[in-house]
Amino acid sequence: MSGINAIGSTDYSWLFNSTNNKKQDSVARLWNAYGDYQSNAQTSLSGLSEINANLKSVLASYDEAKSTFNLEFEENMSALSESSKQIQKYSFSVPKDGAITKTETTGENGIISSTTTYSKDLQSALDVVSEFVSNYNSSLKFFNDNAAVSNRVANLATVFSDATYRASSYEAIGLTVNAGGMIEINEEVLANAIVENPDRVSGLLGDGGLATKVDSHISYANSQYDRLFPSAEKMLGNQLSTAAIYTSNAYRNMTAYASVGNLINMLF
Repeated sequence: MSGINAIGSTDYSWLFNSTNNKKQDSVARLWNAYGDYQSNAQTSLSGLSEINANLKSVLASYDEAKSTFNLEFEENMSALSESSKQIQKYSFSVPKDGAITKTETTGENGIISSTTTYSKDLQSALDVVSEFVSNYNSSLKFFNDNAAVSNRVANLATVFSDATYRASSYEAIGLTVNAGGMIEINEEVLANAIVENPDRVSGLLGDGGLATKVDSHISYANSQYDRLFPSAEKMLGNQLSTAAIYTSNAYRNMTAYASVGNLINMLF
């Protein structure tokens, strides 16, 4: 029997022959290689864990930004739609008598001051226009502020600024349109326009006028709703795809490899 000498004692010389030395060297190399791998794997796992945490943070921020954008979009479109419908059905015909009252008072220093008051009907008409203009400006500002989000949003900023095309007509009734499409109200001019020519005011702002055009803009914007805010992949680019690769399958594979390595460690 190999390994047992003639007098029955055990012979260990086979452990030191060249063939078995090669086996020992192979095991030693395997062990050293595994030791290096295990060290590198732990470092890699630590880095991947950090990437994974950062990715989750980025995606959470993306979800929050998208939700905020969608909520503001819905609020602006809803408010503008309501005020648009109100102004389209509103009658700007108000009684002229007592519609505008101006009172002059002289102070102790001799300076004369003038106070203008409006009748209840005229004030109501002014409030309707003011609310519509305020919601219009708010919606336009929303699209301008978010124009960098996507080309679709930038396009809507252009669409909603088209009041500039009839700026001179609106100015005649007290609405000044700046270069960016925002509207400012000259209350005194608007009040006089309502009293003197309510049909003109209604034609420019109400049914068939700016409010009708705004309705078409709102419908167009709503049809773009699901495509206004880009997907996370499109917004964050290749970095997101790369991070996702390293934090999904690669992360799990690295963990699996480390587990296998630990098993080998136990076997040896």
